[in-house]
Amino acid sequence: MKALLRSFFKKLGGGGVRAFAAQSLKIAGVQDIIAVASGKGGVGKSTTAVNLAVALSSKCQLNVGLLDADVYGPSIPTMMKLHGKPEVSEGKKMIPMKNYGVKCMSMGFLVTEEYAPIVWRGPMVMKALEQMSRGVDWGKLDILVVDMPPGTGDAQISISQRLQLSGALIVSTPQDVALMDARRGVNMFNKVEVPWVASQILGILENMSFFKCPHCGEPSHIFGKGGARRTADGMGLPFLGEIPLEEKIRSNSDEGTPMVISNPDSAVSKAYGDVAQKVVNRLEELSKQQQFRPEMNL
Repeated sequence: MKALLRSFFKKLGGGGVRAFAAQSLKIAGVQDIIAVASGKGGVGKSTTAVNLAVALSSKCQLNVGLLDADVYGPSIPTMMKLHGKPEVSEGKKMIPMKNYGVKCMSMGFLVTEEYAPIVWRGPMVMKALEQMSRGVDWGKLDILVVDMPPGTGDAQISISQRLQLSGALIVSTPQDVALMDARRGVNMFNKVEVPWVASQILGILENMSFFKCPHCGEPSHIFGKGGARRTADGMGLPFLGEIPLEEKIRSNSDEGTPMVISNPDSAVSKAYGDVAQKVVNRLEELSKQQQFRPEMNL
């Protein structure tokens, strides 16, 4: 029986049970899916997801998509300066809206009233996320960036289990309270990882690392110093870098012009460019490791 099952799975695509099961979780046309997550809100997760996606497109020259998985508080339409409803293809799939070279999908495109609250229970949220991921004609993407909801609840667990994540990036500020939640976010991905998914923590990114005074140029560590780096080192995870706090980050996000586009020479934009390249390098490393993983025993 074991020999028969091995033969069956190999005929379906080679690589055994692990490869077959992982294939069933993939989104057609998407090579890698990465989650941008945080253990709590207010740490700049969506800002990071937007600027990372744009940097991957503009600086790394990749085909990139951005999925706004925060159903209750979708902010991608505003931050990417996109409005209206997506069109539907002949295959009855939604066509993602596009700006700055990035294809985007968000619940914000589907809600008729701009400030209407979404009061759905878990099953409705799961159905919406399924539709916004697999019910979309993404075309050919090198990377799909998923802006995860804050926290470690049902939506985060379901996304981790239902999509073949290539990795997750954890965003935190330097302060201890945020870092406690960042650790919870890391542990959530470790606990919910199903056997056939090669999901890995790509690293921890420190946002709002310091404020650089526009007058004197001196840095001020408002939320503490070096906390995310120490946390990454303590957990044996890569540290992806420090994103400074600048006033234009707020105004550009509200205006829908990501820093990577509007201020490409700023310290923030250069930092996001470095993070994007580190993510690409890490995904390449994981891909090579995956090629040599042994087949699951039956």
